[in-house]
Amino acid sequence: MTEADAATFTYIEEAKELLGELERGLLELDKNPEDEEQLDACFRAMHTIKGGGAMFGFDEISRFTHAVETVLDRVRSGQLPISKPLLSLVLSARDHILALIDIPQDMVGDETRATSDALLAEFAPFLPDDATPPPTRKVVPSSASSTITEEGVLACEARPGPPGIYWLRFVPAPGILATGNDPIRLLAELDTMGLVRCLYQGDALPDLDDPEFDPEAAYGVFDMLVRTPCASNSLRDVFIFVEGDSDICMERIHEGQLRGDDLSDLLEALIGLDRADPPTVLEALRQALTHKLGDISTAKAKVQARVARLSAGSGQRGQVQAAATLRVDAARLDSVVNMAGELVILQSRLRQAVRAHDIEAAAAVDEDLERLTDAMRDVALGLRMLPIGTVFSQFTRLVRDLSATLGKEVDFEALGGDTELDKTVIDRLKDPLIHLLRNCLDHGIEAPNVREAAGKSPRGRITLSASHSGGNVLISIADDGRGIDTAAVRRKAIDQGLLSPETEVSEKDLFGLIFAPGFSTAATVSDISGRGVGMDVVKRNIEALRGLVEVESAASKGTTVTIRLPLTLAIIDGFCVVVGGESFIVPLVNLRGFQERFITGEPRVVENIERMGELIPLVSLRRLFGAPGPHPTYERVVVTEVEGEMVGFSVDKVVGRQQAVIKSLDDCYRSLKWISGTTINGDGSISLILDIPQLIRFVRNREDSRLQVEKASRTLPQ
Repeated sequence: MTEADAATFTYIEEAKELLGELERGLLELDKNPEDEEQLDACFRAMHTIKGGGAMFGFDEISRFTHAVETVLDRVRSGQLPISKPLLSLVLSARDHILALIDIPQDMVGDETRATSDALLAEFAPFLPDDATPPPTRKVVPSSASSTITEEGVLACEARPGPPGIYWLRFVPAPGILATGNDPIRLLAELDTMGLVRCLYQGDALPDLDDPEFDPEAAYGVFDMLVRTPCASNSLRDVFIFVEGDSDICMERIHEGQLRGDDLSDLLEALIGLDRADPPTVLEALRQALTHKLGDISTAKAKVQARVARLSAGSGQRGQVQAAATLRVDAARLDSVVNMAGELVILQSRLRQAVRAHDIEAAAAVDEDLERLTDAMRDVALGLRMLPIGTVFSQFTRLVRDLSATLGKEVDFEALGGDTELDKTVIDRLKDPLIHLLRNCLDHGIEAPNVREAAGKSPRGRITLSASHSGGNVLISIADDGRGIDTAAVRRKAIDQGLLSPETEVSEKDLFGLIFAPGFSTAATVSDISGRGVGMDVVKRNIEALRGLVEVESAASKGTTVTIRLPLTLAIIDGFCVVVGGESFIVPLVNLRGFQERFITGEPRVVENIERMGELIPLVSLRRLFGAPGPHPTYERVVVTEVEGEMVGFSVDKVVGRQQAVIKSLDDCYRSLKWISGTTINGDGSISLILDIPQLIRFVRNREDSRLQVEKASRTLPQ
């Protein structure tokens, strides 16, 4: 990557961050229009984006943001009041700038500029009458032939429609310099009329020691491709004073636009054809052009599709692609560097101990290495941790836009934004949270008149909160809407065959049915929800993150959806246990202690054991997994806790504490919900990582099914 490319990449990343800050600031102004600090921050963000756009060649961004910056400046100076229509318009401008950033600048065409102009027209009522867009380097239309304007821009006869591509061959006469003409100046004039790519071939240039070499003569052939809206006469006028002596050949080869890099690629087809006749050159150009148009058509379609996605409706406008870069606290990087230095010292100590065959010294290094590895793991994982509040502004925008679309009044509150979570988890959590918020707005929150009739405030309320709980993060979305109609859920479940009419289920299990594929109680299908697609995907995505999702609801009071997620998907602390010759990892976050027991008979899969004066369930992993071999007479019991409930698991042996680097399971094992992944042990063997909450659910459902079968068999006539 060149320095210019690196600088452009930096501008793009910083511009996206500034657009995020701009969105957050505008949403805060929507709540508190008197917040001057937020207004200044919005203006600075827009000003920085505009200045950087002009500096790094994003001319359309610079042109477009000039008007938006002017409007924000007028608001700062008190000339304009802040209003919801104005904020909505600036938010739309923010979305358009985000789309412009992702378009290669050579592919910014008339359609993109038309979109910009349409938005700028909406800003016109907020601009002063004498406001003009910033000057840009462009072709100035003129009814006359080519002339130099006062601004130093070559004017030309403008052509209707998009720019065209011209091939122009210029063979200067040997004595052109003696007539006062300079080929370089002619090319510079041509450059003011559009985008020019030039290929110079000087094979006819004699050697410097050749007696026939004339240092004041011109040699070689200039082949040029020019992208311009000017007519051919305007191009020929550039060479009007040399046309009689020099050879000028020009032909229009393409109607429309091509990028500068594409023009350079086309010129490569002319290498070695400096002495060929024009028909031969044109044939080579047309063949190369046909091939090039085929290559770029797919890329152009992808760009247009991405722009359409980013500029789509309100539900999609707030979504931003996951950033490829990550800002890290300098103190954390300093810690990594210091630890790397310590690691080098330990490696040197270990080498000396090995050479001296000093086991005690090697053991001391091993202890220090274990300490350092633990510390480096914590710091390294901290590099990936981000406050979940970095995505809260997207949800604020979503609630604002959708509530206006649905004609509902909703207050949105986000709490716990400083709660840190792995960046990968945050990126994959956005879509499930967006779907849950859309459900709150469409299904949960009632219309203002309905709420008033029920004795509620006409304004609904949605609360998104995040907090730490042990080694997990709890995220909840709560609304004060109508709640879930349990009778409607039961009827729908019976209609879809998910539940038999005579089956009695708890309210918790009934709410769990809404995550079944295709399940929906909506009476009508809308653009927002009602098709029964989404909640099953939400559950599947959360479980893919080794998380759990639960629903609580009360009629006319509201609904709360709680998501429990691990802090990271990379490394966990756990204890290695052995069952029937196979090793498993029990996450330390669920571990509460160990016990032991002697077995006198054949144990059952599920029984009870006493712990601190209370009976807790005990699951025999050997019986549950069907491990081969005789059952031992002595077992260790691993005591775990999930949501305040103690559950013991009997194992053959406890090996000890172990850091587990999590590796994903193959797709064919995805159905085993109670296994969250695998890890490679120090001896090269593989251990399965147990998902304790899912394992407890699996055992409970298995036992419930077994008891129902036994109950049904007892009621059958003998």
